[in-house]
Amino acid sequence: MSLEFFYDYRSPYAYLADFQLRGVPIAAKYKPLDAYRVMKALNNHPTPACPAKLKYAILDSTRNARRLGVLFTPNLDLYQALGSGVVDPSFLSRLALAAMDTGTFDTAHGALFEAMWAGEADLVTPEGRQDFLSKHGLPRDLFAMAESEAITRRLKDLDDEAIERGVFGVPIIFVGDEMFFGNDRMDAVRESVAAGRIGGAGA
Repeated sequence: MSLEFFYDYRSPYAYLADFQLRGVPIAAKYKPLDAYRVMKALNNHPTPACPAKLKYAILDSTRNARRLGVLFTPNLDLYQALGSGVVDPSFLSRLALAAMDTGTFDTAHGALFEAMWAGEADLVTPEGRQDFLSKHGLPRDLFAMAESEAITRRLKDLDDEAIERGVFGVPIIFVGDEMFFGNDRMDAVRESVAAGRIGGAGA
């Protein structure tokens, strides 16, 4: 049985789903995306494109975080930098892929979600980036690696895979071929894993 987690660090719901994955008794295969590119390809619209939806998403995520006991203090400076193009919107996902190559993904993954939704890390300025790497014991060349052609190509390949499989938003979890969308489907994910279902069929 496989469990695949398609996500983008820009999604508060992905942050909440990631926290809940700790209670699933099977290792997840993490697949970071440029969710905006994927959603556009499937004619979906990301939350920031609708101010009313964005306002509700933050309110809803705050309620969910409180219920789960998860720290939720959005890093608005980073969010705005990503949204305005000051920082490439896909950069956090590319950093995750670079961390996979250096064997530091577990550390980087948690640090990136924390930087986005539970902290004030500066991932915009050169000084802030180096402080971030030093604080978490990550390779000093991680940001440079994330800019490489190989990493950019791998992210595109993951995006293309997601599009082909109908990943219309994030977070989406596959247990085998069975798709679950949203952080509020984790009970169903755990039930599917426990039952050993693949593609909705019983074990």
